[in-house]
Amino acid sequence: MNPTKDSSRITVALLTVQLLFGIHYLAAKLIVTEMSSPAWAALRVLSSAVVLMAIALIAKRKFPNKRDTLILAGCSLFGVGLNQAFFLEGISRTTGGHAALLNSQIPVFTLIIALLVGQEKLTLNKFLSFAFGAAGVLILLEVDNFNPDKTMFIGDLFNLANALCFAIFVVISRRVISRNDPFTSTAVLFLVGSIWMIAYGGKEMLVCDYSALSKTAIWSIVFTVLGATVGTYLLNYWALARTKATHVALYIFLQPVIATILDVFVLKETLGWRFPIATVLVLGALVFRNKEARPIETPVTIDRAKFG
Repeated sequence: MNPTKDSSRITVALLTVQLLFGIHYLAAKLIVTEMSSPAWAALRVLSSAVVLMAIALIAKRKFPNKRDTLILAGCSLFGVGLNQAFFLEGISRTTGGHAALLNSQIPVFTLIIALLVGQEKLTLNKFLSFAFGAAGVLILLEVDNFNPDKTMFIGDLFNLANALCFAIFVVISRRVISRNDPFTSTAVLFLVGSIWMIAYGGKEMLVCDYSALSKTAIWSIVFTVLGATVGTYLLNYWALARTKATHVALYIFLQPVIATILDVFVLKETLGWRFPIATVLVLGALVFRNKEARPIETPVTIDRAKFG
């Protein structure tokens, strides 16, 4: 294949992934205004699990063995259960731009946990990555004007918890995902994760009055399951097979930009001075982090094909 043509296709695929994820923050915000976060969490994960499993079976992809399936089941608590619950509880209380910016810190949180468990060693670039990222988060949380009663502050904390849970998942699932088909591993994670989500919001999902949902909410649900979940996974894995994980990760930073633009023009959110400063700092964190990222690091790439 022509390298230039292949490179262009990879770029288009990755830009499409970020566009879909960026729109997803708005879609999630619209959905949780009409149905409860627990109900939507259960519905999204269960629906996505059905679609992903169907594709995996039709495509005759190789599934993990029993041992790895059990490990993935345990990992799904952090990678799907807590991750999804915290994300939706957070997005219902804060803006899509804030949520996207905080979630773009997952690679930095992953680095911190990997350092703590001895998977990586501390270097200057890694330290700077942590410092820049922490500074950006603290500015966004308004630590100089601390008020724990603010709704957005609580929402931002939920999103930080979401990012932390997924970072834990990345570290503990690194080996099992790297030795299995990433698509079928994801299908298994969603299938087991649907059990956690049914425990969390199954009752509310069943009693939800779906006939009362607006067309906007219904199309947002369809988009999230087929576009921001299944579609992004397929495109992300296609790109990952043709380029480095670090290259894929660099596109993550487009999501806060897309989410913020949609917040401002669709939801009429106001953009204060803190967001652009935090944005620059978080971008610096990602740049320093990617300077030392390993060439092939599939689990970390999954963080933006993530479940939030």
